[in-house]
Amino acid sequence: MFKKIAATVLSCMLIFSCASCTMKKPNDGNDENNVGTMKEIEYEQTKNAQKTGSNVNLVIPPASAAKTGAELTAYVMPDIDLENYNYYIVDWGDGTWSYNGPYVYNDDHKVMGEVYHTYKKAGSYKLKACAVNLGVGKLYGWTEEQTLTVTGDDYAGNMITGVSAISSANSDNAHSAAKIADGDNSTRWQSAVSDSVSSQDYVGYLFDGYYTLDTLEIKFPSDVQIFPSNISVEYTTDGGENWYMLPHYYYVLPNSEGLYSCIMNFPNPKGATLDLPLNQITANGIRIKSLLYPLSSSGVKYFAVEEMRVYGNKGTLLYTSYDGYYNADLSNMWAIFGIAKTEPRMYNSLRGASTNVEPFRSGQTMTASIEWTEWNGAQLNWSGYDEAVNIHVNSLKNAVYGGDGWYKDSSGKYVVDTSEYNNNSRDDGFIWATESAPQHLGEQNHYTNNPALIIASRDYLLTGNGTAGFLDSVNSRGQKMLDKLRKAMEYMLINLNGESGLMTIYDPRNDGTVRGVSSNYWDSLNFFGYNSAYENVLFYRSVLAMADIENYIGNTSDAEYYAELAPKIKRVFNETFWDDEAGRYITAINVKGDVLDFGVTFVNFMAASAGLASEEQAKLVYDWVDGKRIVEGDTSTGEDIYNFKVSARSNTVAVETIVEDGLHYWWYNGHSFNDVLPGHWGEYGNQMQNGGTIFYISHYDVSGRTVVSADNAIGRFNAIMDEFHKDQLRRDPRTKFGIYQVSINGEFPESGLVPLTFVTDVVGITPALKGLKIESNLPSDMSYAGVREYRYGNRVYSVEVNKNLSKPEIKKDGEKWSVKLPAGKTWYITLENKLIEE
Repeated sequence: MFKKIAATVLSCMLIFSCASCTMKKPNDGNDENNVGTMKEIEYEQTKNAQKTGSNVNLVIPPASAAKTGAELTAYVMPDIDLENYNYYIVDWGDGTWSYNGPYVYNDDHKVMGEVYHTYKKAGSYKLKACAVNLGVGKLYGWTEEQTLTVTGDDYAGNMITGVSAISSANSDNAHSAAKIADGDNSTRWQSAVSDSVSSQDYVGYLFDGYYTLDTLEIKFPSDVQIFPSNISVEYTTDGGENWYMLPHYYYVLPNSEGLYSCIMNFPNPKGATLDLPLNQITANGIRIKSLLYPLSSSGVKYFAVEEMRVYGNKGTLLYTSYDGYYNADLSNMWAIFGIAKTEPRMYNSLRGASTNVEPFRSGQTMTASIEWTEWNGAQLNWSGYDEAVNIHVNSLKNAVYGGDGWYKDSSGKYVVDTSEYNNNSRDDGFIWATESAPQHLGEQNHYTNNPALIIASRDYLLTGNGTAGFLDSVNSRGQKMLDKLRKAMEYMLINLNGESGLMTIYDPRNDGTVRGVSSNYWDSLNFFGYNSAYENVLFYRSVLAMADIENYIGNTSDAEYYAELAPKIKRVFNETFWDDEAGRYITAINVKGDVLDFGVTFVNFMAASAGLASEEQAKLVYDWVDGKRIVEGDTSTGEDIYNFKVSARSNTVAVETIVEDGLHYWWYNGHSFNDVLPGHWGEYGNQMQNGGTIFYISHYDVSGRTVVSADNAIGRFNAIMDEFHKDQLRRDPRTKFGIYQVSINGEFPESGLVPLTFVTDVVGITPALKGLKIESNLPSDMSYAGVREYRYGNRVYSVEVNKNLSKPEIKKDGEKWSVKLPAGKTWYITLENKLIEE
């Protein structure tokens, strides 16, 4: 059912126009490229002179970690300000090189790049490293040798042997693609000689199925004198129709053509084998390609590879009954945006304190702010990415509450009190944006921090993954975790009057007027304030989460209070925010009583996903965004609402259409660079928060559609999958004002929520108080769907829901439990590893 989509080979857009690319026809159908039995590559030391240089430091792995079969990390860092982006290369001393990038190193950021390797044999190895400045192509280093002693038994890995060799045109029949698999160091694949420095020659494999990839090894001849200055590693999910770059090994955004050109000036391996981690990308083919030869070289230009091996495991992490490349693309969307191990971290910040800048914007694992904790946890808790999970959990433990910076005076007026705010003497229960800063960007109180912390903490508790002591943990201010959560809830119930069923933001700076500031993540939109639908959706969810937390510790009386409050909030929410005439939820009611409706799509999606909308209301919402009906006064209608394909426009009423006192509901009033006035960046359709879009809202879009039907939900999800197949969503459209029209990459780790929707709303896996809840929503044309590794309760489960099963099938496969369940029912796997049907 999943239609293949042709797309221009991505790499042709990176340095030169496609007209100047010289691409040969692949030899992937010839019998001469079929390969037989494969064996491990015999490594040999490089013949490269590797002249010792300066300005680079290498920190080798500690001896205690140096074991065969373990992924080791070496750290490379320049000691001069390069004011540019750099690749780092490590010679591991066993005949292999690894490289990683891009990284930055300048006055502001002293970044240690990470380069990875797994030794296969014990021994004593001499390591060295170099750095390549991507702006000018200058190589720094090599460093002096350092010795590392590795111990342990021989390690092999899972070599993929079901392969067929492919390549661009060979120089002759004696140098066919099949030579990369013959295990003979005296033979090689060799491309035809080219006169062009931009000749793009490649060699690689197509596989006999889909594999989740671990490592790629590529051995180069020792006698080749001219090596491509720029190389890339690419994978395919459709048998070679489309190829996508692995960004650790070469990557710039396609829209950077003419703005930035990488000059890798990659040193000639001369006999060494590149050993490159593939970070669980899923593919049915892989290749290495030359992108550029040295401009200064006058010798014969051709590309040659002696041997190539790929390691991995057959199958995909996420899967369905759909055929073709669907499951591979689905798993890759998760790999790229869900955990983002495949992605560069040029600032080496897993938390995303500094994010990748142009032209290297890519997927990201997490952001440090408390407002992101709910999203971070939903993506990471089950993933097995322990390093990231630990950082996330510590961000919950370290969160602080304090003063909110305003109070009610004796006359009943709400006023700002900056003196109290600045000396941090109050402990109102307002959860700060970060451990050290109350406000978002130093200017905005966000009233989503409190519910986000509660929801994220509940989700972590209910995964059962090492939660001992979590609620008793204490932050730097001596605030106990459980007390902090209760304080956060009390603040919303009492200070913000949430007990009434409607949370009201009394902060005079967040009053929902044109002179106010936003109260949430959408920081340009100052109509979010006072009685705001966005914050009240999260308030409702946090009350349900708090009921779970209190039940978790056996405090049933408080749990019952929250359980009884939730229906009241739902009723008041719909009484306050549902507009019968428009058939959608309004945006807010400000402190003056003005009813504001900007056609905010994501508020409607969030309400439907949270269970606040009835089936009838949800159908009206989706008929509106799908263009089946028009709401009078909307700027965007019909098919235009999904103009950007991957997600709906953020709002259907242009901010600039409503003016009050000469101002708009826009944080940047009067700021020419980003105002909503005609011809400025903020004008409707130019900017993500005004007629543009942010990808993550599709998570709530698809999730909310399940209220209508599973077919409705999968229709929207598959439209996103169609777009993903074109370029893996490595896009950052640029208007004449810059980026941030369609925000997917860069500082948007919440993009990972979109592939997560498959897990939570199609397979239907969510942690619950009773256990791991599995309540599937399979569309009519999908007979089964599953997740091959889901971590819950310190166990690993493979979970499949299947329409053709009449009873559960459970077996233990090594350390993993395989659970196949009849679809259309509700199941729970308890922490005690028992299966319960509801």
